[in-house]
Amino acid sequence: MFGSYYRPLIRRLMLAALFVVPTYVSAVTTIESLSPEQLIAKVHSATEVGLSWQAPAGVEDITGYRVFRDGKRIGRTKVTFFVDTNAIPDAEHTYYVTAFTRGKNRVSSLPSNSDTIKTLSSDENDGMRNGSIIRVGIARLVDHCGTNDLNEISDEALDSCMDKLIDHYTLRQGLEDMQAYVARYRRHEDAKLIALGKRLFFSKALSQNFDTSCASCHHPAQGCGSDGLSLSIGVNAENTDLMGLGRSDGAVVPSVGRNSPQICNSALWVDSMFWDQRVRLREANRDSEVGSVSTADIQTPEIEVTRLMNAEVENTDPLRLLMAQAHFPITASAEMGDPSGFDSPQAYREFIAQRLSEQWKPHFSAAFGDDQISFIRIARAMSAYQASFLFIDNPFFNYIEGRQDKLTADEKRGALFFYTGAGCANCHDGVMFTPERTRGPLYPQIGAHGIANGNFKNQFRMPSLLNVGITAPYGDKGVFATLERVIEHYSDVTGSLERFYGENETCGLPQFQHLSAVQCEAVVGDADDYVLALNAQNRAASDRSDEAIIRGFTLQQVSYLAAFLRALTDPKALAGSNEVNALIPKRDGGPDGHQFDAIDEEGNTL
Repeated sequence: MFGSYYRPLIRRLMLAALFVVPTYVSAVTTIESLSPEQLIAKVHSATEVGLSWQAPAGVEDITGYRVFRDGKRIGRTKVTFFVDTNAIPDAEHTYYVTAFTRGKNRVSSLPSNSDTIKTLSSDENDGMRNGSIIRVGIARLVDHCGTNDLNEISDEALDSCMDKLIDHYTLRQGLEDMQAYVARYRRHEDAKLIALGKRLFFSKALSQNFDTSCASCHHPAQGCGSDGLSLSIGVNAENTDLMGLGRSDGAVVPSVGRNSPQICNSALWVDSMFWDQRVRLREANRDSEVGSVSTADIQTPEIEVTRLMNAEVENTDPLRLLMAQAHFPITASAEMGDPSGFDSPQAYREFIAQRLSEQWKPHFSAAFGDDQISFIRIARAMSAYQASFLFIDNPFFNYIEGRQDKLTADEKRGALFFYTGAGCANCHDGVMFTPERTRGPLYPQIGAHGIANGNFKNQFRMPSLLNVGITAPYGDKGVFATLERVIEHYSDVTGSLERFYGENETCGLPQFQHLSAVQCEAVVGDADDYVLALNAQNRAASDRSDEAIIRGFTLQQVSYLAAFLRALTDPKALAGSNEVNALIPKRDGGPDGHQFDAIDEEGNTL
């Protein structure tokens, strides 16, 4: 048909096609060069581990996933989660997954990242205690190490001293309690509810003027769910997508009067929420067991919210404290919105809920089974998201479990000093490092709420020290930029207060370094006179001499303590980890275009 002249040419073209077609197919099907992403393993019990991951980006027609534990295949699934129900108790396991596509010759992806966990030792612990404890008095170093001088203890003797103090403070039992507590939460995680909560937490549609989200002050990639500022910036930010340093509302004195506490591990708290404990259980301290889950009623600053929480939410619901807390930033005029034009703050919250656009309804249907939107549902979803923000696997806890190589010699000396001569364990006892009570010493005060702030005793809730190495600045007003400066404050409170105000240290805080000395004085306001007078009043009422309360830490002791405190940080709580990235929604504007897709002051995405 084509003639003898064309036959050789046609033959060459046909041969060429045999090589061109496979090259084209390879360019489309690239699963062999990709892998599942963000594999995260979470301990559910002594024998159960939950796994979740993301599909390889851009790959279609994935048939399923193969799941591997310690290098051996243990299962297969068609979805991006799997529960290993045959893990070994009190064992370390490493997991990864691969994806495969359909067809006669199944093609597998590269392995995902691996994730290593340690299962619970048993399931006898009911998970109803968070590891908090309160006791009177501290141990003496000489009783456990034979000397009161840290530097006289040889490196070889450190582990023996540490073991005795760990026993003295019952830290192994406390750690088992906390791990069982966290496992109980993780068993009850609802992926669809958490997904909705994540979107809501990052939505500026929950603020009055569509300019602020919860994540504007509590971003997972900053300080374990904080903002890195001394005093947070809520509404009226000049750049509503800017997070952390550089975020400003144009005023010298920020309208938010307190430091934004980190939200990681907020589910660990069983007694109260907020610096001043304004959301808490209606139960006297003498009637409550420190660190134990209670079914006592909740009390809040609003009678309507108090009644709602106690009537509509079961007293055994693990999310109820977080749900109660979620009601109040929404109605704080400096943080997210002003309810003054409504019949009640609760009426304003329902207005905000009903204002959410139609685009939100499929997300509520996925989480709740129908598309009804109410503020109590918003609170529940955001609380489920917050409760998934748990980071307790740190080098010190690894050491308690017997891995002596997890701490350096300086960190061990810091731990010994923390639990003995430094007196830190008087307040920061147990593995929660707080008894969930309020107590002194008095911290410097600055900002809009610099006078008569806190509870009726001018005190604030003692924070947990877990992940404290990444949660600067410190204190209820964020007045100390480093751990070393915090420790110096505890060494001599009166001297520290006088130094803070006398040397105008407010100007040295990262948030205020661009201000003039006069402007920094405006940030302080009259708080200096108030705090110094209150401290003098407290000293006059005390029966302890100045010599008794001035500890006089040396620079070496300060360095030891700071090293130990930094060893309380879970590496997975750091920005960029799979666990932190999983807490940040896809940067797509959210269901309605009002998502807080954060950037830092250099314009980098968070």
